[in-house]
Order: sequence, then C-alpha cells, then structure tokens
Amino acid sequence: MTSPVRDRSVVRKTPVVLAGLPLLAALMGASCQGSSTIDSHTGAGGSDPGGVGGDDGSGTAGNNGGTGGSPGTGGGMATGGAKGTGGKTGAGGTGAGGMGAGGRVAGLGGSTGAGGTVITVPAQCGSTTRNQNPFGCNLAWGTNSPGGSLNAYSYLQFMSFWIGSEARSDGTLSGCSGCTWISNQVSKVSNLVPVFYAYIIGFYGHANGLPDGNQAPNGPNLTTGGANLIRNNRAKIISMYSSYAQQAHAVWGTKPLVWLLEGDFVQYTASTQTNPLSYGELAQLAEDITCAIKAAMPNAVVAINHSTWNANDVTRNFWLAMSGVNYDMAWTSGAGNANDFFTPGTTASSYNGTTATYAYLHNITGRTILVDTSFGASATSDSWSDSGVANLNARIADGVVAINVTTPTSSYASNIASEAGTSTTCH
Repeated sequence: MTSPVRDRSVVRKTPVVLAGLPLLAALMGASCQGSSTIDSHTGAGGSDPGGVGGDDGSGTAGNNGGTGGSPGTGGGMATGGAKGTGGKTGAGGTGAGGMGAGGRVAGLGGSTGAGGTVITVPAQCGSTTRNQNPFGCNLAWGTNSPGGSLNAYSYLQFMSFWIGSEARSDGTLSGCSGCTWISNQVSKVSNLVPVFYAYIIGFYGHANGLPDGNQAPNGPNLTTGGANLIRNNRAKIISMYSSYAQQAHAVWGTKPLVWLLEGDFVQYTASTQTNPLSYGELAQLAEDITCAIKAAMPNAVVAINHSTWNANDVTRNFWLAMSGVNYDMAWTSGAGNANDFFTPGTTASSYNGTTATYAYLHNITGRTILVDTSFGASATSDSWSDSGVANLNARIADGVVAINVTTPTSSYASNIASEAGTSTTCH
C-alpha cells in the first residue's frame, strides 16, 4: 500500500489558532477502566466521582456570578470530580463558567459537561513503563515500505507502512493490510522493526466525505468537520484501533511495533472546526486510543505527532494536555541540518521560534523522537544521512533516536554506513 498524499504546505503558511476553550491545567496519568458516563454539571463544585486522581490545580473564575466552590470539590464543570476519585484538590470556580480543578477525566469518569455520552474502553491498559528505544541504543534508520521483498533493506532498523485505509464509512474495518505486510514482508527480515503510520481517524474521515484540508480546502474536510466526526463516532474510532491492534498482535506478538498516531492530531482543536475539541478532550481521546492499542498489543510502542508549524502557545498547550497520556515517544517531520530547528529558515525570532526545535519537543514531552522527511508535496530531501556524525550527535542530544527517510536516494545505504559511531540513544 502506498501512503496518502500528505501535502501540508497549505496549513503551514499560517500558525494554527485554536478555539478559545479552557486548558485543563492539572493533568493526570489516566488508566482506562470500565465504562463511564459523561454528564453535564456546572456551578460550584461538580462532585461526581471520576477515575484515578490527577495533579493539583486551581479552578478558573466563571462568567455568571455566584460564589466559588469550596477547595477540593473540583469547581464548575468538574473534569475530575471529588478529591481522590476524579481529580485532586483545587479551588472551585465561580458561577457557571468555572473550569474545575483536578486532572483530565480518568477513563471518562467524572463530569465534563459533554452531555451523556457513554464510552466503553478496555479494563486494562497494559504497562505504563515507557519504551523509548524500541530500535535499540543506536540511532535507527528506516524508510517507507517500497512494496515487494524487503530483503535488500537489512541495513535499516525499521520499515514504515500506512494503515487505516481499511476504515469503512460505518466505522468498521475491511481488513488489516498492515498484518499482511508484516506476515509476508517484515517477518522475512529478522532485524526490521515495523512502524505503522496509524491514520485511522483520517481515513475514516475520507470514507465519510472529509478529505485532508489541503486536498479540498474549499469544501467539507478534516480541518472543518473532523472534530465533529470524532464527537459523533468516538467509540467506533477506539474500537477500530482496538481491532487493528488485536489483529496485528496475532501476527507480531513479541517484538516492538511502533504506532505513529494520527498526523496533524492537533487540528481537531483548531478554530476552523465546526465543533472543536478542547485540549483536554483531545488528550482523553489520545489516552483511550493508546489504551485500546496497548490492551490488545502489549508489545506496542505508541508515539504522538507534533505539527511543526504550530504557534508557540499551541505547542505548549497541546503537549501540556498530553502529559497525562500513557504514550512512549513523539514523532514529527523535519530537517536534520537546520541547527536544531525543524524547518530551514526558522530562527529564534520566527513566530514559533521558541518551540520549533527538537530540543524543545524533547524537553516538554520527556520523550524520545522519531523524525521523518514527510510525504507527498511536503516531502523533503534527505538532510540526515549525509549530515555528519557531529551533527547527528547534536540531534541525538536533542532527543532524536530514529530517522525515517521516506524517499531515499541510491546512496542511502552508503551514507548510513559512513555515519557509524554516533552517540548512544539510551540514557
């Protein structure tokens, strides 16, 4: 299977502006347990019990008057609920508009104001121990699967493959092309680790008349209707991930399999959406997808995407929201020779110059990074395999552990051989 066209150049030109929804500042490491109901509770205190408690935080003042809830009860629109169950202590919000303290919802427990949606998730979410070096302790090299035998690619450490085109409009899967690929090709080369570009939400949108925004900028697309698609079909999306992971585990049961979740994931919070998700809602979705994968496939390694054109505040808020998610790595697209910046020409004075570096991404996430050279019209040439050991060591120090050159040249293998002796990626 070939990868979809991922021409994100249209999106790159303007910093993403997110909807003006409150950021849940106190976040937690949620576990997926059972099924819970999301109710709508506002005012002083929202006291419904949630899941496991989150970090302390403070409520935000509301807009409609009234007196503040007592500290420790969560605040209006409580996202965690009572102390010790949903979220830990925090000052109550006032009136109807306060966003209560406590962490993100654990397993969708507690009150979020979303209104009566019941989501069932696996009872167990697998290990919370991160696997940040699934390719070993040397800088890993890979490429996107060219089709056919992979025997000539034994000099690489991993091979990538796009999944999700099996998504039907009704939220079911027509098959598991990634499973066939692993069985027929990857398993024949003992040292290769398979990497999935898991674009199930994206392909599910395509099946429902929502192409990528740059493919249909003037009509319904993922940048306008993707969030509403998620709201209306959330359980189906999680179920598709769970089913795919079960099938993949049946053919790849022990060695790591890396899942690169949903490129441009942050787009579902953008103000271009007709019904955007909040950061907290997006983080809960990421947690539930991660839980579904790891519950079905204990050897899975899950990575969350970073969109390199984000404005500084978008990057900060997005990754702060993701801090409670049980993911292993970050993944992004970028150059290897831009002095730590993702994109050549970016400087500290650029609109996103504070956060558009591998070092910043590594520091804010605490995770290692897989970098690719993108796809389609936004694909860039290989600026990694011939950049020199000193440059590669600098990027390793910035958290980079794996490079996916998606359109390599004929000199790729010899370039990699000349870069032997880079620093360890295990710290």
